[in-house]
Amino acid sequence: MTDPRAHAVAQPEEERNPWLILLVLCAAIFMLLLDTTIVNVAQQKIKEGLQADLSQIQWILDSYILAFAVLILSFGRIGDIYGRKKMFVVGMAVFTAASGLCGISSWVAGLLGIPGATALIAARVLQGIGGALMMPQTLSLITVAFPPQKRGAAMGVWGSVVALGAVLGPLVGGYIVTHYPWEWVFLINIPVGIVAILATLAIVPESRDPLASGRLDWGGLLLSAAAIFALVFGLIEGPKFGWASPQTLGLLALSAVLFVVFVWWERRRDDPMVKLELFGIRNFSVANAISIAVSFGMFGIFFPMTVFLQGALGMTPLEAGLTMMPMSLTLMVVAPISGRLSDRIGARWILITGLTCVTLGIVLITTQVSTTTTWRPLLPALLITGAGMGMTFAPMTAAAMSQVPPRIAGSASGILNTSRNIGQLLGIAVLGSVLQSRLGTHAGEELAALPGGDRVLLGEIAGLIRDGRMEVIPAVVPDGMRDQLPAIFETVKGVFVQAMHETFYLAAFICLIALGISFLMRNPQRQPAQAPGHVREATPRPAVAD
Repeated sequence: MTDPRAHAVAQPEEERNPWLILLVLCAAIFMLLLDTTIVNVAQQKIKEGLQADLSQIQWILDSYILAFAVLILSFGRIGDIYGRKKMFVVGMAVFTAASGLCGISSWVAGLLGIPGATALIAARVLQGIGGALMMPQTLSLITVAFPPQKRGAAMGVWGSVVALGAVLGPLVGGYIVTHYPWEWVFLINIPVGIVAILATLAIVPESRDPLASGRLDWGGLLLSAAAIFALVFGLIEGPKFGWASPQTLGLLALSAVLFVVFVWWERRRDDPMVKLELFGIRNFSVANAISIAVSFGMFGIFFPMTVFLQGALGMTPLEAGLTMMPMSLTLMVVAPISGRLSDRIGARWILITGLTCVTLGIVLITTQVSTTTTWRPLLPALLITGAGMGMTFAPMTAAAMSQVPPRIAGSASGILNTSRNIGQLLGIAVLGSVLQSRLGTHAGEELAALPGGDRVLLGEIAGLIRDGRMEVIPAVVPDGMRDQLPAIFETVKGVFVQAMHETFYLAAFICLIALGISFLMRNPQRQPAQAPGHVREATPRPAVAD
């Protein structure tokens, strides 16, 4: 006897304007993304305020990403089972409360007798949990709300909101940390989060997978979380342990074994945590591979660029934010246009063009990085890079989700977001390690060439440069060597330029690999137009090349 659920439709509980739903979802995600970029710009002030070293600052950034990456795969499927709107609201509540804890982390640290950086890292973990609940529900709710022929435009708008967060994050963050205590970069999330929760409850309809058994696949959840944790933790701590150390290799090997066991387990489940059949959809598999590679290249350069502009060139957070702003503004303009075009002509050639621009843009940025860098020579390269990003992320996401059955959109969204975050972590870990290593090497060589210097002291200064603690250098230089400070700081700038060139060329090479993979993307067949709100469940349709 046929299961009546097999013909169920994965659509909202009632018909509502999909664009209004998109507006509410984007407003909530904007808060999430704004906070991420704000923290990147505010890292120097946080480091000074908490007296933290570069390793602790990286953990303030990475602790959020670690919690986010470990849980997002599972939370995407949990939304399919228990309700995407419900999980989205819970995630916003957790994220908003955690933002408050970030803002009072110094007070909490004093109360508990722990370092301020430790309290902030713990609060950032809670933020990551909230973000992991929110993000996958966004794409699945958009997939359910919009018919296939309009999803590209919707993803383009979503991509513009991502860019807007990237634009306003550095500006708002730079303004706040310039004029107010750094804690306010977190506290501003509280009113925004409350309004977003109320709007979601009032406007966004509930949806879930009608074929879900209602039972959570705990084995899949634990195995996937453990595998991703071992991988991500190994990547984050690789520079500290050493990439060839037993700890790093052991964590990476453990992750690989756990992933194999996870796949074996999921294949044996009637209602698995991750729908492995999604990887049978060519565009979905290709999009995930591109997402890992391009996120590696793009997100991996943001942290070094921030350190360079503020640490080496002495820019304020606001000046650094304004310098990088053209890239995000261009992304914001191009993303909705490319999303709409992908609905009409398909994503393939838009994606190829975008990745070409991203690769070329990173190379051009690299050529303009010098000891006298200002925003003017960087502008053309940033515009090209931003346009490339706008032509990459929206079409890539739309192509990945275009043939995914809406009932398992949460699982698909979780996988896609996990790929993006693993790529981002790979970029931060590997490129950060390369930058740190090359800084140490070049600093040791260049400082040794300074005349009349104390070899031991210059070695200590080289270590400070490697760790990104340039502001400490004047304090360790004795009075008798004060006259050498200008030469030392000029050497610091030159060392940064050399290390940045080597790091960014590696990022460009990884984006070139993503470009090669993009030629495997196919444009799906056009589907008949449907009225908004009527999203029909369907099996993936065959794809055809241009």
